[in-house]
Amino acid sequence: MTPRGRTHKNGDCFHGPTNTYTVTSPIGDILVTSCPRGVHSIEQQKGITDDDFLPNVSLQVESVHQQWDDNGYTYKPAVTCIKWLKTYFENSPALKDTKKPGVCLARYNEDSFQAKAWKTLAAEIGLGATVSYSDLAKMCGCPRGARAVGLAMRSNPLMLLVPCHRVIQSGGVPGNYCAGRRNKVKLWLLLHEGASL
Repeated sequence: MTPRGRTHKNGDCFHGPTNTYTVTSPIGDILVTSCPRGVHSIEQQKGITDDDFLPNVSLQVESVHQQWDDNGYTYKPAVTCIKWLKTYFENSPALKDTKKPGVCLARYNEDSFQAKAWKTLAAEIGLGATVSYSDLAKMCGCPRGARAVGLAMRSNPLMLLVPCHRVIQSGGVPGNYCAGRRNKVKLWLLLHEGASL
């Protein structure tokens, strides 16, 4: 899902303007950006690093701010995403029965290796499971593509929805997350999901 660049000058999608929601979570604030057609990105606020990561499991998942006021109709994908995130953090076993938010495909190149790696990971590696970079490359039909998988995970714009934290090193070591700046976040997410490490 490499960005295609089909956006207006102000960065909005050609499906309509984007709206960014700030969502509280146990791992810190998460930013959800969406157009009326689908989610563009899900990401932790930029300032969070291993040095200051302080998870708070008592924190409820809720939208506390949005860039533009909305009645919940125009940006339905964002509302669906926030509900999905709430289930992920507060009742993860129920995720299998929770509707996933739509993704705006106009922003991404569906024919790229990145898109294939992201789609395969999201479809095949469920809650509590992990996969190595090399095994995910094989699942994508590219046995020597472990490095390309790593690059795809590093540029993943859809945190948790495309669960790049579930991709680990072949020896079972979790490996880096967000270029090594949020390794504690990766470990927390894996333990939250019940992964055996």
